[in-house]
Amino acid sequence: MTAPTFQGIDPTTGEEFGDQFSEMSASDVSGLVSKAVAAKSAFANTTPKVRAAALRAIGAAIEESREKLIEVTMRETALPNARLSGELSRTVFQLEQFAKLVESGAHYQAIIDRPDPNWVPAPRPDIRRANQALGVVGIFAASNFPFAFSVIGGDSASALAAGCPVVVKAHPSHPNTCRIMHKAVVAGLAKVGISADVFALVEGVNPEITHWIASHPDITAIGFTGSGKVGKILMDISSKREVPIPVFAEMGSLNPVFFTPKALAGKAGDLAKAAIDSATLGSGQFCTKPGILILPTGSEGDAFVAEIASYLETIAVAPLLNKGISERFSSAVTELSKNSTLKIFAGKATDNGFGVRPTVFVVDWADAFKNSELLEEHFGPTTVIIRADFAKFLDVAGKLEGQLTASLHVAEDESQSEDISNLIDALSQLAGRVIMNGFPTAVAVTAAMQHGGQFPASSTHTTSVGLDAIYRFLRPVAYQNFIDALLPPALQESNPLEINRVTNG
Repeated sequence: MTAPTFQGIDPTTGEEFGDQFSEMSASDVSGLVSKAVAAKSAFANTTPKVRAAALRAIGAAIEESREKLIEVTMRETALPNARLSGELSRTVFQLEQFAKLVESGAHYQAIIDRPDPNWVPAPRPDIRRANQALGVVGIFAASNFPFAFSVIGGDSASALAAGCPVVVKAHPSHPNTCRIMHKAVVAGLAKVGISADVFALVEGVNPEITHWIASHPDITAIGFTGSGKVGKILMDISSKREVPIPVFAEMGSLNPVFFTPKALAGKAGDLAKAAIDSATLGSGQFCTKPGILILPTGSEGDAFVAEIASYLETIAVAPLLNKGISERFSSAVTELSKNSTLKIFAGKATDNGFGVRPTVFVVDWADAFKNSELLEEHFGPTTVIIRADFAKFLDVAGKLEGQLTASLHVAEDESQSEDISNLIDALSQLAGRVIMNGFPTAVAVTAAMQHGGQFPASSTHTTSVGLDAIYRFLRPVAYQNFIDALLPPALQESNPLEINRVTNG
């Protein structure tokens, strides 16, 4: 029987276009995993220089496909050229950063404790520890970042850097993009003699594909960026396996932004515009979108809200990424608009394709937590303004669930305020990244970045952005009293990899 097929869809028209993609079956997925398993030992044992060369070759192959990728992805996502060009550059940049890390050997975190007969409380044997690759990793591409968190985005790049073969589920919102990117990855691997089996692409719209990948006994970890609903499904599948596996899921966030009265004094208008620009960037389809703005009662907050209302009237956004996202957004806005306790401001409608209207809701602190729908993440151009007395800001923070980010706008003369210190402490307890006098939308690919917060923002305390993302797919193994020649190269006495190691503390 011929497999069902599907196509990419242009969000600006809602019409199908491009190649026909065949729906993969369970046996297709199992076959790809089996090939990855057969290749995993050879790939895990590649030297740092070879693996770094592979990451760089992938980056070069992506650059060779840049023009075609931008052209196709613009049509599949309705995202503008400038946004996609920057995101593609970020994707290549993060491959280079992982290449440098792997080349240095720092990811091994090699530690050598030599024998010590005088060690207290008992003589110490020779113990040496280093990280090694987990095994085959299942990755699920995100819809909203067709380069940076899709086929060879941060999850896949960090897994490859760790020495793990990848089985990646292409996102059906941009299947043509996924296939072009997969071809570039395989070409890059081939340049350094690494098998294409190390990087497999699964195509299809069948929801069962998620289960086939996550439940396969040879998958050893999951990397996911997307909705809380799917993230929790993956966590549930993992927990019910005969051998549970880690699920590194980044599942979205409300990313609250607090404004003190002094911060708004004289700057309410500028901050209001900046907040709306952040909330509508990428049509509001960022996991770091500011979904809640906490404003003080009083004249400063009033000026901010007034500026929001007038500025929003001038704003229109590009269509959303797919029909499902558009329909869920419109349904949520329609339902919330029935609530008589809310003030509602709207922007310009985008009527074609998967277009929507930017919408802002304003609610008093006393009513904010009476409607759970109000404080759920809504993927799209919307945010909720909570009006509260400044003295209640700490109470608001205490009511919030785990977040990827939390931001706080303060004035210079508030640095010694105990109230501000207490609020910062509270925000650090619920968010992985705390931002002062800024907005959370941009995420830097750097060693210090933390992109992961308390549940339900993410499933673990690890980061999915930055160099530390590699440690999700590594595990430490200690070797005791080994013959030197049988140790992994990272731990051998001669240090053949020429890496930095910690010896005897």
